[in-house]
Amino acid sequence: MEKKTIVRENPTISIITLSKYITSNSKKKESLLKKLKFSDPPLFTRYAGPKAAINKYLQDQDRNVAVFDDYISKENDKKPESSFKLSDKRCSIESLLILKSKSHLFFALYNTHYSKKGLKKQYTHLYVDGVDVSLSPDYALYNSASNVLEGFIKLSFSKEKRERLTYQQGQLITGLIKDHLEEQLQIKLNRRLCIVIDVFAQKTILAPEDRTWIKDKPKLSSAFKEIAAVWPYLQKQVA
Repeated sequence: MEKKTIVRENPTISIITLSKYITSNSKKKESLLKKLKFSDPPLFTRYAGPKAAINKYLQDQDRNVAVFDDYISKENDKKPESSFKLSDKRCSIESLLILKSKSHLFFALYNTHYSKKGLKKQYTHLYVDGVDVSLSPDYALYNSASNVLEGFIKLSFSKEKRERLTYQQGQLITGLIKDHLEEQLQIKLNRRLCIVIDVFAQKTILAPEDRTWIKDKPKLSSAFKEIAAVWPYLQKQVA
C-alpha cells in the first residue's frame, strides 16, 4: 500500500531545521522547505530510549550512569519488525553509549538541578508571520533548592556528519528558545544552563551572550518572512 504524503498548507518548522535554513544557500533552503511541506507521515518517535534515559539520569540526585546501561539492555531486548525500527535500535544503542561515556561533559553543569519534561505548548511553539516554529526543549532544568526554572537542554541526533550542528546553528537554536521562554515566563535564564547537545558529534553549545544574540536575532525575523512568502509557491518534486 502506497504511503500518503502529507501536504502542509501552512509553514511549520522545527528550530533545528530553522537554524539550518538560515545558514544554508538558496538551493538548500528550497530543498529543506519542500521536505517540510511535502512529507510522509512519521513512522514512529525516534530515539525514545535515549531521551527517557537522560530524563531519568537528570532526576537522579546521585547521577548514576548505570541508568544508561539499563536502557542499553532494553534496546538490546527489542525485536524490530522493520528496517526503520532496526536502524533506530542500532542508533539508540550507539547514542546511549556516547551519553554514558560523555555524561560528565554533557551534564556536569546540572549537578544541582533536576529535569522536567512537557512544558505547555505556548512555551514550546512560536508563531511569527504565519510560521509555526516548534522550539520544544527536551528538558526544562529546575534548581533543586529553589525549584526555579534556570535552563533547558535541546537534543540533536544526527548520524550524518554533514548534518551535525555548527556553532552558529547551535547558538541560533539556544538563543531563540531562551528568548521565547524569558518573554513568556517573565524570567531570566542562566545562559550557561541553556544548551543544545549534538549527541553524535559529542559536543554542547551554550546560548549566546546578549551582544551576540542582538546581532543574530534579525536573521530569524528575515527567515520567517522569507519562509511565509515562498511557502505557497513550493511545488512537489516529480520523480
